[in-house]
Amino acid sequence: MRRPPRLLIVSPIASHPPDQGNAARILAFGQALAARGILCEFLYYTAEGLLEDQQAAMEAFWPALHIWHKRPKPEPRFPGAWGIDDWCPEGLADHVAVLQRARRYDAVVAEYVWMSRVLEGVEDALRILDTHDVFGGRHLLARAEGLDPSWFFTTEAEEARGLGRADVVLAIQAREAEVLAARGARSVLTLGHAPAPRFLTEVEAPVPRARFGYLGSANPWNAGSVRALDAALAEAPELDWLIAGSILRRGDLRLRSRPLVLDPLAEVAEFYHAVDCVVNPMTGGTGLKIKTVEALMHGRPVLGTADAFAGLPAAHPAHQVADVPALIALMRDYAASERVRAEVAQASRLLALQVMAEVAVQYDALAALIRARAAG
Repeated sequence: MRRPPRLLIVSPIASHPPDQGNAARILAFGQALAARGILCEFLYYTAEGLLEDQQAAMEAFWPALHIWHKRPKPEPRFPGAWGIDDWCPEGLADHVAVLQRARRYDAVVAEYVWMSRVLEGVEDALRILDTHDVFGGRHLLARAEGLDPSWFFTTEAEEARGLGRADVVLAIQAREAEVLAARGARSVLTLGHAPAPRFLTEVEAPVPRARFGYLGSANPWNAGSVRALDAALAEAPELDWLIAGSILRRGDLRLRSRPLVLDPLAEVAEFYHAVDCVVNPMTGGTGLKIKTVEALMHGRPVLGTADAFAGLPAAHPAHQVADVPALIALMRDYAASERVRAEVAQASRLLALQVMAEVAVQYDALAALIRARAAG
């Protein structure tokens, strides 16, 4: 009897707890491939630290968990930008090569282009790069939007070097698939994000604490969008809202509108049970707004800008708002009209089902590539 295909995921982000978008995507990635008969092991490079309960949760979930502890970051290779390998030590790449030879993985997945170095020593296996986002020139985009760039960013040439290490590059949305192909990726597959749909199994939602809610991480695009929303809501005190997520850990976030605060957040379901409607005021940014998808899959009506729904097949006006002032007007309509609430709820559920169907087909295609490689 042929053994199931075996895959190693190498990630600088822990899969547990899935309390931010990148962790939620990595966990959903493992769940989706496991459901298709692929054995997924996980190597966590502890770029964001490791707590005992995190390790226990990951050991309980993954068939095998490997740990490689973070090394100090060097100085950036270029003036004003990181080199593609600055955040990924050579020793980690050597370790992955040894693991692959010993455990005979049929595929190795590097999470983020700046971890692509781990694919260089992989032999006789499908080399997959899950990009999450476009990082070449990301700092220039942030500055153009009046934001200070943070986390990883690099040049387009350096990103192209990382893309070239993979047999298959995964883009989180179709628009970015075109960008990555233009930058030299040999084979690009769009692979969106669709966590388990909680609204199909949840019998009854608790009574919400606030009409509207926002959940987000601490990245500069989220912070800028929330500041704009807060300024507008300070002039609309009749609209009550709640905020949660790691964005609250930013020391520079001062909210004049005095929202309810849900912190700490033990699990994301607590947030969705606490609000009637989720808002996403995102302007600009890159990648897929996983917070939007997650809200849809929790069965919440969602109001947001066109940028908040980028990469999704959104068509309803509530999912294509031009800017924050227009979003505030829509929030007022939603609060005042039962008809509007019912219409947005229906549109959000239909969009969730459409996203689920599209992403399922995309995972089927990826699983077929991995099985074909395993079959030789």
